[in-house]
Amino acid sequence: IFEISSCGGNLLMNVGPTHDGRILPIFEERLRQFGDWMKVNGEAIYGSKPWTHQNNTITPAVWYTSQKSGSETTVYAMLLKWPEADVLHLG
Repeated sequence: IFEISSCGGNLLMNVGPTHDGRILPIFEERLRQFGDWMKVNGEAIYGSKPWTHQNNTITPAVWYTSQKSGSETTVYAMLLKWPEADVLHLG
């Protein structure tokens, strides 16, 4: 989802009910997991726009979004993978 949102895209999750209106447990589990993930990361996703740079050339697994509030801009750096040496270098 980081790559999608940093490029201004939308995520479509194809989860439909069965013929009798039930959501299968595996889909329910995935939706709940996604909801938990969004509770943590939603600020960088909801209402965000692509930043000047979509991703990072120094650390390729970093993607950016931004949000404006008045005259201030907040930039979110989203990591797909934590650096092995526990040091993050942003370009």
